[in-house]
Amino acid sequence: MKKITFLLLCVSLLFFQCRKERGAFEMPYLTEMEIPAGIPAFPFQNIETGTPIITSANNIFDGNGYTADDIELITARSIKLDVTFPAGSDFAFLQRARLEIRGEDGVVAEIGYLEFIPNNQGGSLDLIPSTTDVTDILKGTYYDVIFKMDPRYSPTQFIRFRLSLIFDAFTAE
Repeated sequence: MKKITFLLLCVSLLFFQCRKERGAFEMPYLTEMEIPAGIPAFPFQNIETGTPIITSANNIFDGNGYTADDIELITARSIKLDVTFPAGSDFAFLQRARLEIRGEDGVVAEIGYLEFIPNNQGGSLDLIPSTTDVTDILKGTYYDVIFKMDPRYSPTQFIRFRLSLIFDAFTAE
């Protein structure tokens, strides 16, 4: 019985190894955002990028040897916020955070969240990426970022932070 189970396991492993893996590559984006001083401590205050982020999707696809038609799925892999000004500032005033992107056609998709932010968070914040398919948005020309936050208290000075987004693009092959 053990030999049959072992043989069946070996055959199934050989079968799965013959399957083609889907191609995958990164689509990185970097922008800066600012949280105004004195923003009210009410749930889900929205902060948006002042200017849209240009996707440069066709350049990224071409650089990886693909066309827009080859791309089947794009999802968020990494979302990181780092305070850049003023020095020594942190995200301790936040209780919860969500990040959404809005495409040029007005479609909005949540790409990351963090349900509980500790009081001693510090100047860096990593959101949990959502599994939302943002293929249509990132195949477009541009998108806007919407940072939704639930502050514990109102910050006394404006806080500028760098937002680093990394998306994974998957192809059929």
